[in-house]
Amino acid sequence: MKITDTEILTGSAPIVVIYHGAECLDGFGSAFAAWTYFADCQMLDRVHFVAANHGDAIPREVQNAVVYLLDYAYKKAQMAELCSVARKVIVLDHHVTAQTDCSGLDREYSNLCLNFDLTRSGAVIAWEYFHDTPVPMLLQHVQDRDLWHWSFTDTGPVTVALMARPYDFEVWSEYARKPIELRELAKEGVIINRYRRKQIEYFKTRAVMGKIAGYDVPVVNCPNSIASELLSELAQGHPFAAGYSDKGTKRGWSLRATEDGVNVAEIAVGLGGGGHPRAAGFATQLPEQLLMI
Repeated sequence: MKITDTEILTGSAPIVVIYHGAECLDGFGSAFAAWTYFADCQMLDRVHFVAANHGDAIPREVQNAVVYLLDYAYKKAQMAELCSVARKVIVLDHHVTAQTDCSGLDREYSNLCLNFDLTRSGAVIAWEYFHDTPVPMLLQHVQDRDLWHWSFTDTGPVTVALMARPYDFEVWSEYARKPIELRELAKEGVIINRYRRKQIEYFKTRAVMGKIAGYDVPVVNCPNSIASELLSELAQGHPFAAGYSDKGTKRGWSLRATEDGVNVAEIAVGLGGGGHPRAAGFATQLPEQLLMI
């Protein structure tokens, strides 16, 4: 356990855990690491979990709270706003754009603690922050996918099956504690991947060439669930590829590039988002008229 602040452990201040949402396995895995710790300490009655995405407002629950930002950080202006109203803010993240944006902010706000590590995923950073025990194989698979390493044979099917299951802490707890559950996930994921492969091939045919930040790139309207694999394949031979999906008047964009492509993190930052050099995202607003017929 890396928590040494007795105010957090023994105090009465509310605790808010803000984690990267949009059904992000790494973001939810980060929150799961925190949930497991606070559940073991019988502190869940003090903890409020919030899934956040790029462009989201700061939740009102942060007032005078101890706030954890897991696999996620707000833009600098919002971070300053958050630090001005929260009791304490702890960032556990691995996105290079957030690290750059938040650099030096902890010198301006004594209640801000920045923990960035670009070599680990958010879920593993959070587990190793909250726990002394080894990282569960479940979260090792999540990291393996999130960092696009694919070091474990079963990472693909396990993580695909996870996406098809409820994003529920107690459900994930079963997967983390019981090896047999992981084996079942792997079997299920093999079957799911057959359908995903058909989806990926279909949405490849839906891609068109567009212009983003001055680059001519493939653009496709696609489900988030296949965006990483689809865009990584579409990006071959191009600076990068872009995918989008809409929720109300908000359009979420995903960018993916190959090793020979451009730094999409820089592009995403310029458009109000962030991420990694090969995988990044941002959001844009759509006119309300699009929801009217």
